[in-house]
Amino acid sequence: MRPRNKALLVGLIGLLLLLGLFASPYLTLYQMRQAAQAQDAQGLSEHVDWPSLRDSLKTGVQARLAHQDVNEQGQPTRAAAWGAAVAGALLGPMVDSLITPQSLSRLMQGQSPGSVALGLPSPQAKSEQEAEAQALEWNSHFEGINRFVFSVRKPGADEEPIHLVLRREGLLSWKLAELRLP
Repeated sequence: MRPRNKALLVGLIGLLLLLGLFASPYLTLYQMRQAAQAQDAQGLSEHVDWPSLRDSLKTGVQARLAHQDVNEQGQPTRAAAWGAAVAGALLGPMVDSLITPQSLSRLMQGQSPGSVALGLPSPQAKSEQEAEAQALEWNSHFEGINRFVFSVRKPGADEEPIHLVLRREGLLSWKLAELRLP
């Protein structure tokens, strides 16, 4: 093989690798959405790092609780810190029982976190017109080379979107590792 052909082949392989690195989180997101729509718990679970996901949610809720009541210096008050500690003790088992493939699937279908936590039934589209009305707004971006964030919410909703963070596992595979609630 001539040197020019070798360089072209190496360049083509490099381009395909870069394309794979860029496209792989989108492929994972597509597979997760398909599993969520099909209510395929096993298929969805393949793309989730459950311990990391649950830990991130516990940490996020505790931080939010601790910083709800702050003093003049911007530090949490003793009451807020104590309340966050008590809530943390109760929060762990609650998050462990609430964060399941079924609840994650419902979040990805645009159901609000509150209704998911309360176990309210998910709305089912009865016609193709209703299915189009329930279309979701999806936004995504890289937060670095190993983190990919996608956000979901219902169109026209006043509430902030739910942010789901994928973390790179290996070269081309990604797992959901963090959940940021509004």
